[in-house]
Amino acid sequence: MSCFSYSELLQASGGNALTPEHPFDSARLWTDTRTVQPGDFFLPLSGERFDGHDYLEQAFEAGAIGAFVQREKATQHPEWRKLSNLIAVEEPVLAYLAMARLHREKINPLVVAVTGSSGKTTTKEMLYAAFSPLKKTVKTEKNFNNEVGVSQTLLALQPGTEVLVVEMGMRGLRQISILSEAARPDVALVVNVGPAHIGLLGSLENIAKAKLEIAEGMAPEKGILVINGDDPNLTKLAPTVWAGRTELYRLAEAQEMQPLVEDDAEGIRFRYKGAKVELFVPGEHMVANALGVLKAGEALGFSVAELAEGLSAFVPEKGRWERAALTGFNNVWVINDAYNANPDSAKASLKAFLSTARPDMQHILVLGGMKELGDFSREYHEKLGLWLAGQPHIDALFTIGEEAQWIADAASNAAYPIRYAADVAHAIQQIADGPVRLENVILYLKGSRAYKLDEIPEALIQQHNLQMGEARS
Repeated sequence: MSCFSYSELLQASGGNALTPEHPFDSARLWTDTRTVQPGDFFLPLSGERFDGHDYLEQAFEAGAIGAFVQREKATQHPEWRKLSNLIAVEEPVLAYLAMARLHREKINPLVVAVTGSSGKTTTKEMLYAAFSPLKKTVKTEKNFNNEVGVSQTLLALQPGTEVLVVEMGMRGLRQISILSEAARPDVALVVNVGPAHIGLLGSLENIAKAKLEIAEGMAPEKGILVINGDDPNLTKLAPTVWAGRTELYRLAEAQEMQPLVEDDAEGIRFRYKGAKVELFVPGEHMVANALGVLKAGEALGFSVAELAEGLSAFVPEKGRWERAALTGFNNVWVINDAYNANPDSAKASLKAFLSTARPDMQHILVLGGMKELGDFSREYHEKLGLWLAGQPHIDALFTIGEEAQWIADAASNAAYPIRYAADVAHAIQQIADGPVRLENVILYLKGSRAYKLDEIPEALIQQHNLQMGEARS
């Protein structure tokens, strides 16, 4: 739990005292009025559908002894003047990041920051798997990688934490920059640059610039930038934004790559600098992520053998290559990889899935549309469809969502059946009715979160149970 004195809150935030001051030595910084306790200092966060300022007086009624407020809003609410210890700031979320940075400096762990267009959450989990057996390590929970999430991660640091692995995401330029300034990384890892968010940023070069902002919070004399040496946008732009130490990793550094199959779990193994690395997820893109982890770990002084041993325990988060049997069916498996999707991640994951095709199983793809591609959306969806049309080991393709119509149309010359549905509900009916009998089947789910493909397995089970019940009656 992070606590601050009044003077720390005032000075670190760069705010000014708006109402009478009653200084204190220690108060918990808190953002949720539902759980504010007497003696807390309130920070009002805002989103598209809420504004924490609306609950300011409620926070004081619950016992808050002060609060940050947005300077402009304060001028519109003269009634707030009766509240003590109000600190006016430009934006409360920036004050949140400022306090998070102060707390990070107090705990002073080694900080490894990671970003990329695809695979950053997976790489974050790999970093944690590799480092946690070696040092007391904390990581970003789930994908809490924006201003609020990074602040929460930093503020949750406990004394004795030795390594922090923090994920950083963005929607545009100058967003990762402020995250990096708060976290002050010792090592910054950029795994790739791809067309995710190209609708907002307009080009891969701009996306690369946005990702490389992760170096802005590092000290040039001791910080280490680790980048994917196979990514031309990163290798071209990195020297223009970072003058400190840079380490590159390349897929060619992985030797003796071969499939790994154990207890119905696909994976891949390889050697790096003589050490054997085993990953229980398939695909060269996973190997690339692991190489980034190994390079970052080496930069911090860990041995490759120790890091490789930790990587063998890596387990993807929910919705990322999550494999499970479909209860009640005869040998039907689902690989839920539908947490999110962009053109690069979709193609890389599909390659991995098709590379593990088994002759005794049928392979069904269920693909949702990909969001945030803007004016490039049709181009990238059609490219994916054209590529899929020529791929082997596909027994059926189901596409879901407005954008996914372009995938289906572009793949129309494929040798396998293709079905398009506007939403998940219609797709479930199509999958249940054929054209492939759901027996000895692997279903692979990939698409943007907005299409809720993760609801498909449970819906198929419910429909199957209903049909079985009707048949018995």
